[in-house]
Amino acid sequence: MTRRAAALVMFVAALAVATPAFAEPPEQLYMLNCWGCHRPHGEGIPGAAPPLKGAADFLRVPGGREYLIEVPGVALSPLNDTDTAAVMNWILTSFSADRMPSDFKPYTAAEIAHSRKTRLMDIKTARAELIAKMVALKIRQPEK
Repeated sequence: MTRRAAALVMFVAALAVATPAFAEPPEQLYMLNCWGCHRPHGEGIPGAAPPLKGAADFLRVPGGREYLIEVPGVALSPLNDTDTAAVMNWILTSFSADRMPSDFKPYTAAEIAHSRKTRLMDIKTARAELIAKMVALKIRQPEK
């Protein structure tokens, strides 16, 4: 390798190390990974994917916070833990900001990583039980 080629290789390598990694904003990650099932405004698809509007209601009942990140669409997402936490926080603040508990703590990458070790086996039952708790606490009306 010539000196000039070696210098070019060293320059490109130094540039690669010095350039910060590009991070996609959570709304872009939502569009690329969640939009297909949950639709552009979190309205969901009846019978297939629940709406994300009002998802913050789950944060108001025991087990609800965990449920939101143990569902397969989150737990099995190809996104890394940091991006998954960012998308979940974006979903909550974008689609149900008016229903957020005042003591809400944003999801963290560590929390996502921990939740991915748990598999939610019966999603419909878990969701129904949490919604029943919300109805009992007058957080939500019964689903039709």
